[in-house]
Amino acid sequence: MASMALVQVQNLEEMYNYIAERPQVTMEDLERAGWPDKTLRTNMANQLLTQNRLEILQAQPLIVRAVDKILAEKLCRLDPQMRQVYQQIEKAGDKGAWSKSLKDQTKLQQHTITKATKELIKLQLIKEVKSVHNRNRKVFMLYDLEPSKEVSGGTWYKDGEFNSSYVETLREHCLAFLAQHPRPATQADLHRYVMQHPGPQIPTEEDILSIMKTLELDEDVTSVRTASGQKVFVKRRAGHFQRPFDIFAARLPRFLQPAGEMEGSMVVPCLCCPLRNECKAGGRVCPEKCEYLTRWLQREEVSAASEDVTMDW
Repeated sequence: MASMALVQVQNLEEMYNYIAERPQVTMEDLERAGWPDKTLRTNMANQLLTQNRLEILQAQPLIVRAVDKILAEKLCRLDPQMRQVYQQIEKAGDKGAWSKSLKDQTKLQQHTITKATKELIKLQLIKEVKSVHNRNRKVFMLYDLEPSKEVSGGTWYKDGEFNSSYVETLREHCLAFLAQHPRPATQADLHRYVMQHPGPQIPTEEDILSIMKTLELDEDVTSVRTASGQKVFVKRRAGHFQRPFDIFAARLPRFLQPAGEMEGSMVVPCLCCPLRNECKAGGRVCPEKCEYLTRWLQREEVSAASEDVTMDW
C-alpha cells in the first residue's frame, strides 16, 4: 500500500509538472501524455484543483492551467470569505476594485472586507493603488499586475500624483539632445537618447512626442515635416545679437536664418507660417503678396546676408 501511495504522489507531481510546462492543457492532452484512464486522470486533476495548483480556464471542454507553487501555497491559507474577496479582485483586472464594489459583489459586511483585504495585502496577493480620478479612493488589484492608465494616469503619474519633476527631466534630455545634434531629429532619435537615461518610468515614443509638444508650446523647439512626411524637430535659436526670440523670425526660410539654423531645403515657408490658415488667393494674406514665399522661390539669387524682410499685407 505504501508503494502504491508513493506511485500516486509521483504521478500527481508528474501531471502538475507536465501542465506547468505548457500555457494550457486539455483532458485529451493528458490522455495522450500518459494518463489514459479517465477516472484516474479526473481524480488527479481534481486533487490538484483542491490544492489550488490548477485553475480552470474553460469548463466545456475542460481546459486548465498550472498555478505557481508559491502562489498556490498562499491560496491554501485563505478562508472562504478571503477567497471570495480575492476572486472578485482578480476579476477586476488592471482596473482594480474598491471596497464598495467588493461589498456589493460579495454581500459581505464592510468590516469583513477590510479584514480580508488587509490579510491579502500581508500575503502579497493583492496591493492598494491610488486612483488619479479620485485621490481619496484606493483600489485593490492582484499584486503582480500593473494598473491601467485609467487608474495610474500612465507615464506622467507616480503614486496617484502628477510627476512634474520627471516631465521636466525628460524635457531637459530632449533639449540636450537637440543642442548636441544640430541636424533635425526624429521622434525615434529622441526616444533612443532618453532611453539611455533611465528614470522612474519607461516612456514610449508617443510619450516623447507629448514632451516635444510642450517644448513647441514654450517656443523652445520647432517641428517641420520632410518631403517624405516625417516629422522632425530642431532647437530654436535666439534672434540676431541675442535679442528675445521673434516668433516670426523662427519661421523664416533657411536662406534668411542664421548660418547653420537648418540643414537642407526641407522647410517651405508655407508649412511653418502661423498665418497659413488665413492665406488664400486674393485675400488680405495671400501668396501673391508674400515676401517670404517670393524670396524662398528666388533663394538661388538672394544672398544669405540680405536685409530684413518686412511683411506688407
